[in-house]
Amino acid sequence: MEKADYRVHLCCGPTCTRFGPKELLTALEEEIEAQGLGGRVSIQLSACRNRCEQSPSLNVYPGPVFYNRLTPDGVRRIVRQHLTGGEPVAEFLFRPGLKPTVPPGSGPPRPAARPPERKRRWW
Repeated sequence: MEKADYRVHLCCGPTCTRFGPKELLTALEEEIEAQGLGGRVSIQLSACRNRCEQSPSLNVYPGPVFYNRLTPDGVRRIVRQHLTGGEPVAEFLFRPGLKPTVPPGSGPPRPAARPPERKRRWW
């Protein structure tokens, strides 16, 4: 199998899920197909990207280029401008310090640290 030119990771974590990742995924798949990029772009659904305050998010590799506050139209623009033309879409780039789309503290709780795994004995 030939290696994809781009890998796109769409966040499906608990906070991003509130913003309709299914609609974003549909827009992404449809626009990739419309632009004839089917074999050049790999789409992966990912867990939380830890940018909940600016949900929903998507990463493009190589880069990485971090996109946030996405809409279906924004995703289509990313495919046309970035994945087809190589030019990131400035409007949706992640910017630290930008006013949150999600109130602080309303994102998913951070998981507690796991204790180290104990070795199991099999006898």
